[in-house]
Amino acid sequence: MGAHHRCSDDAELSRLQALGVRARAAAFEQDHVNAAGTRLIVNADDFGLSPAINRGIVAAHRDGIVTSASVMVNGPAFEHAVALAKENPTLDIGVHLTLTGLGPITSPDTVSSLVDENLRFAPHALDFARRYARGSLVAAEVRTELDAQIRLARAHGLSISHLDSHQHVHALPGIARIVADLASAHAIRVIRYPCERLHAYMFKSLGSARRLAEQLALNAVCTLSALRRLGHPDRFVGFYFGGRLTQGNLETVLRSLPTRGTIELMCHPAEAEPDGPQRQWGYAGPAEGEALAAARIRELIHARGIELIGQRDL
Repeated sequence: MGAHHRCSDDAELSRLQALGVRARAAAFEQDHVNAAGTRLIVNADDFGLSPAINRGIVAAHRDGIVTSASVMVNGPAFEHAVALAKENPTLDIGVHLTLTGLGPITSPDTVSSLVDENLRFAPHALDFARRYARGSLVAAEVRTELDAQIRLARAHGLSISHLDSHQHVHALPGIARIVADLASAHAIRVIRYPCERLHAYMFKSLGSARRLAEQLALNAVCTLSALRRLGHPDRFVGFYFGGRLTQGNLETVLRSLPTRGTIELMCHPAEAEPDGPQRQWGYAGPAEGEALAAARIRELIHARGIELIGQRDL
């Protein structure tokens, strides 16, 4: 950006601030925080959930644009994920804090409000949110379990760059406060803020109405939580196309990114696994892996002046 543009930007920001239009001034400043261009973190979720997911994530890092991954320490393939992470030190690793779908790593007796009669967490985020809304969850037990998950990742020699969560349950206000405290205690600077701005492409298919409704609900929850005041990229994308980030959809997302700022893109690459968790969710992990490694995607990233970075670069 030339000197004339910089001076114009500064003058406009000063004008808005002088007029007392704080909201407009803040928005203007936010849109100009990274005049050098767009920096993109491509984060793969569910590392440790299955060997096929682990291999897909590593392939998308080695051969594609994935720069970081979030590990589920209570996942069945956690040890496999740890080994792969150590073989690929350029892949930033965070903890995918998990309170749904699996079981606790602490004794079920110590986190009894989080588990059912089968000693498992709530099967889905909606079930977890209902328990949360009823006041059935004990905050101290949530803290105990999540702290144990972070400690277990570190005990396996992983250097933790960020925190997020399975099915975004950390966005719930009470959970967000706990996660913020744990991040501070463990000196982790980055926590995902999974609020995705709306774009025109989201309204082109009636078949995506449910996903859009889920996104709006998540966005509403995010605005109520402490997450927006914590360290995170300027924007988050990937929820709307979650599990179906095919090459066409990925191109759509990349073309819609702002021309400046730092963005986190969530993805779910995996190798084919007929009986795996992604099949149950209807996710297209292999297609995502192909998209993330496609030459056309790298060309588009280069053409748009997007810089790929890791979570540690924030």
